[in-house]
Amino acid sequence: MSPDLEREKLLRRLATLPPERRAALRTALLGGREQRTWPLSTGQERLWFLQRFDPDDCAYHITWPVRLRGPVDETALAAAFTAIAARHEVLRTRFVLDGDLPAQVVDEPGEVRLDRLDPASADIGRAVAGYAGRPFDLAAAPAWRAGLLRLAADDAVLCIVLHHIVVDHWSLDVLMRELGECYRAHREGRPPRLDELPMQYRDYAVAERRRAEEGRDHLDYWTGRLAGAPPLDLPLDHPRPARWTGRGAKAAVAVPDADVTGLEAVARAHRATPFMALLAAWQVTLGASAGQDDFCVGVPVAGRDRPELAPLIGYFSTTLVARAELSGDPAFGELLRRTRVGTMKALAHAGTSLDRILGALRVPRDLSRPPLCQAMFNLTHNLPTGDLLRTELGDLAVEVCPQPDLGRARVEVSLDVYRGPEGIGGWLEYSTDLFDAATAHRLAEAFARVVTLAGGDPGLRLSELGAAVRN
Repeated sequence: MSPDLEREKLLRRLATLPPERRAALRTALLGGREQRTWPLSTGQERLWFLQRFDPDDCAYHITWPVRLRGPVDETALAAAFTAIAARHEVLRTRFVLDGDLPAQVVDEPGEVRLDRLDPASADIGRAVAGYAGRPFDLAAAPAWRAGLLRLAADDAVLCIVLHHIVVDHWSLDVLMRELGECYRAHREGRPPRLDELPMQYRDYAVAERRRAEEGRDHLDYWTGRLAGAPPLDLPLDHPRPARWTGRGAKAAVAVPDADVTGLEAVARAHRATPFMALLAAWQVTLGASAGQDDFCVGVPVAGRDRPELAPLIGYFSTTLVARAELSGDPAFGELLRRTRVGTMKALAHAGTSLDRILGALRVPRDLSRPPLCQAMFNLTHNLPTGDLLRTELGDLAVEVCPQPDLGRARVEVSLDVYRGPEGIGGWLEYSTDLFDAATAHRLAEAFARVVTLAGGDPGLRLSELGAAVRN
């Protein structure tokens, strides 16, 4: 049996042990000493360095505000969060320097208190944005908080804010599922009915770093694939600042259902997925705008490739790098074929952190722009949302509130879209240091035109699609 299979078998056996047996085993393995610090995962380490670079940056805050209709039991709500934080160590974790390296420290379980948002604010969105935009001190306290905005006796907004270093978007579904069960359990005077977790996030971080150190994370593939990739140089409205600030804004993106349906039919005909077709359309848009046929686009993926990771709260998502292959003025159908092949290979070699790739490529340090990927693309389509979009919490009705715009951008331009019954919707997030709002709106409209034209005729060449982008 291979070492990987033996390790997976051992993890499954350990997951079946009662908590007290696991604690005793850990103590025995450590010679009677409890380990005080744990390494960060490679993804966490990148976010930790970014936070040290700019402690006030809230670009990596994940916010989930929901409207609660009915008599909110604040005691039960706080008790539910307390139970969840006791269950998931990552919600009790601080990030400190241990010598010259960052490390995570897991605090003992304690009571979670709800913050009270200012009820005097007449603008819910402004109150939520103000609460979400407060920076975290990662060394002093756990990297999340929850606050309640009371609007009336039977009307309130619950705002959950978490730093990306402890969660990803998959985690939100887990969090809301457990919040619903723990809230009901406290109201009914019973223990929550939740399965024992198979592991904790720190266990994953240790194993992930071991895989990287042993060279089992496909680094050679990525260095070969991405060597020599040039930066994306979109035409700018303003001179590039000497240092990246992360200031940003959003422009709405919309593509009608009929046009999206046409592109989806083209994708099926070329044995591709809608994600691949939309990624190709975004690459066409960027390439035509920049006058380039070679550049990279970052694509977030869930990173939960093993079933025991599914019930955990933590930061598992990673960034795949899609290198555009627009050379030779191919028809859109040919570009889609290239995109399909490239995406399949990238997924087969997933699991390597972007930081390891950057280090191996020796990408020159440029404080004025994000490294390697100046653009991102995300189609929200394969993440669990059944509990995230829940409509009840115990005896309370739940409505999802609009996401606050914190005025931040993680890269120069990022397209974040979803497929709904009316077509494609979403946002184009952009750096306001580089682009005016009018430019961002034109880029969003150009993407919609490419989707429409390519869906109507995949035989159109990129030069023809590019002319539509520039007009």
